[in-house]
Amino acid sequence: MSERLHHKMRALSAWDYERLVLHRFRQIYKAKCLSNDGTVDVIVIPDIRELHPADPLAPKAPANLLADIQAYLAERAPAAARVRVRNAHYVPVQVRIGVRFRAGIDEGFAQRQLSDELIRFLSPWAFDDGAELTIGGRIYANSILDFADRRDYVDFVAEIELSRSLDGKHFDLVAPVVDRDGTTEHYAATERPDQVLVAAQQHYFDIIPDTGYQQASFIGINYTRIELDFIVG
Repeated sequence: MSERLHHKMRALSAWDYERLVLHRFRQIYKAKCLSNDGTVDVIVIPDIRELHPADPLAPKAPANLLADIQAYLAERAPAAARVRVRNAHYVPVQVRIGVRFRAGIDEGFAQRQLSDELIRFLSPWAFDDGAELTIGGRIYANSILDFADRRDYVDFVAEIELSRSLDGKHFDLVAPVVDRDGTTEHYAATERPDQVLVAAQQHYFDIIPDTGYQQASFIGINYTRIELDFIVG
């Protein structure tokens, strides 16, 4: 009731647009309003519990629902406003880690398990009803290394590479960023306000040999992977 009193069923501010959508359409989990030069873009993320999308890691509202939301908002927006409602743009993040598993662990099974757990770690909202999904933001390499190192079947982890895909097909390596004070930060981030970072469907691991870790040992034909280190034309 307090929200209805606040926006009076009219879309004037960004908050109004967002709350009107969430109040009227229970299929929508989150809405974000972006306004620029008379055009109002409303970015929506569907509730995967309501719509059961084909890809829960990158859920998208169907076209008919987007059209319904747009028509609903257009009736309540100022006459001069041009309202567009669209899905968020999902940016998959792929992880590659040097890892040694504990003695006696089947490496093939451990790699599959670690990949699955990384997916849950990077996109927890796809599996846990209480987890938050954020539009924008960053995924830090250090937090991923810490998560992987804490698995009980992992002995230790070494270097990490992060890649992201802006088109959903090709992954580009994310280089660490050096600040003015010389501090190095390594993270994957969004570039536009309508983007959402999500887990890629698969992650990769370079097994550290028993002889110990040497950075040079991760370079060479034994560690070269198609689509990561080179692309077949």
